[in-house]
Amino acid sequence: MRRILLFSLFTLFASQVFGQADSTSRDSSNTIVPTENPTDSLKNNASEGLPSVTGVAVSPSHFHLSVPPGEEEEVKITITNSTDKENSFKISFVDFDMNEMGKPLFLPPDSSREYSLSRWATLAPTFVTLAPFEKKKISLRVSIPEGPEGRKAAWTVVMVEQQVPREELSVDGNTSESVAFGVVPLYAFGIYTYQNPPNVDNNKVEINNFQYIEADSLSEMHITAENIGDGIAYCTSYIDLTNISTGFQTRLLVKRFTIVPGIERVFKFRLPPDLPKGDYVAIGVVDFKNAEEIQAAKTSFKID
Repeated sequence: MRRILLFSLFTLFASQVFGQADSTSRDSSNTIVPTENPTDSLKNNASEGLPSVTGVAVSPSHFHLSVPPGEEEEVKITITNSTDKENSFKISFVDFDMNEMGKPLFLPPDSSREYSLSRWATLAPTFVTLAPFEKKKISLRVSIPEGPEGRKAAWTVVMVEQQVPREELSVDGNTSESVAFGVVPLYAFGIYTYQNPPNVDNNKVEINNFQYIEADSLSEMHITAENIGDGIAYCTSYIDLTNISTGFQTRLLVKRFTIVPGIERVFKFRLPPDLPKGDYVAIGVVDFKNAEEIQAAKTSFKID
């Protein structure tokens, strides 16, 4: 008997999906070779002798909602097919948790999960086919219940996955030991959706540890922060360094990130390789939306 194995290759884009990826800059859309106006872009490129730019885009890349308990809100997702081929997409929910580095662990939707937003959300339609250079909108409706469960933060991911018919694999030879491998490239986008009702307490992010790490000829500063509140914290973090011998000062790259309730995260800052030698004092800062005060920690280290 011939054994035929079929593999699918997924290219997953998210807030950059997947912070909501933590970054110093954010795009408003998930995109595979984006074009603002597909038709005009193709015409302009052709007239200028440039190669045509085509692709598939999904916008926005994330939602930050604040729906009061007992109320609902509807938002729109736009899918743009700026290719010369018809494309079909399935739209669905995926729940997730975060690890200490902010990486998502994807889970099937579960109405019993405490922070699952998918249990209160609907999508319409859940399947679309786009003609070449066509765009369509998807409705995401979130209805928050009254009572204690609706007064907590919740989150989910809206998945937009390309659907491609699987073709039969042709295997040379006809032996029982033949094995065929197929690769089906697919577009897949994740739109992180966070719900923070107005009543939640976002002001409970604490710095648990702040330290200088040196390993394998690399030097880093690590800030460990934990969200002990019941709301999602949208934070900004940075580190100020002062050489106490020379007075030299510098600020390490500002990072934006998200901490969901009950999660402790470690934020790593790489020190510049040309940092002058000497004794340093470092101030690590975590500033988050709606906070009455920022969180800060202090440590010292020496570069020989």
